[in-house]
Amino acid sequence: FEERNYPLPRVEPTAMLKHLMEDRAIAPRDLWETVGSKSRVSEILSGKRSISREQAKRLADFFRVPVELFI
Repeated sequence: FEERNYPLPRVEPTAMLKHLMEDRAIAPRDLWETVGSKSRVSEILSGKRSISREQAKRLADFFRVPVELFI
């Protein structure tokens, strides 16, 4: 009922990542291994690069959330 009548607004993947990081007190360096490198994390958080499908899968596993949040 709620999903049909009160759908959640679409949130950009980068904004969702930033929210999850803040909510769980995770620093960018904590994602270096998950995303691939320090520079990739920096590029994603600054909006210079989007989250790839593989990175989305790894982030979903890391945060234990649905992969759709990052796609």
